[in-house]
Order: sequence, then structure tokens, then C-alpha cells
Amino acid sequence: MLQPHRSRYWLNANPPDPKVFKQEVQQVCHLYQKAEELKLESVHIVSTDEMTGIQALERAYPTQEMELGKVEYQEFEYIWHGTLSLIASWGVAEGLVLNASVKETR
Repeated sequence: MLQPHRSRYWLNANPPDPKVFKQEVQQVCHLYQKAEELKLESVHIVSTDEMTGIQALERAYPTQEMELGKVEYQEFEYIWHGTLSLIASWGVAEGLVLNASVKETR
């Protein structure tokens, strides 16, 4: 069954030097695989990522919950509260967020 409402983004890697890129990826993957062992030696692997330009939206009316045989209804109209930037760091060995920051984009 086709589900046109479902989609995912993806990105083609187009590195200037594919061999160097592959070595760098292998180094990072190796560190991730050894994260638990390294933690025992007091070496902590931390991953940090950012998501900028997140729209802070609030639905204008409450969502109508799903019922047997019916889909959930979300109100189309929303109240816009600007954009936010999320920066988060997590410990690879622990699998837990160590620090997260959500602030206004500007």
C-alpha cells in the first residue's frame, strides 16, 4: 500500500576525497564501538548535534484522539511561536543525553 503522507529525508555524501572520507567514518565508528571499553579507562565519547530552525507550533484546537476504526484528527490551524535551535550532547557509552539546549534561533 502506498503511503504518500510518509517520507524521510536523506543526503548523498559527496566528499572531495572518498578514500579520506571512508577512513574518517571508520575512525568514528571504531570509537563508537569501543565507547564502553574506553569509559572503563576514563575516556568518554560524546556526540553533539544541532537542529536549527525548528518551528515552535501550537495547535489552535485540541487534537481529537483516535477511536476504533477512526484516525486521529489534528487541527490544521496553529499558533506560531517563532523558531528554535536545539543543540544536544549525549554519551555514546551510556546512551543518555548529557546536555541539551533549546533556545530561540535569533
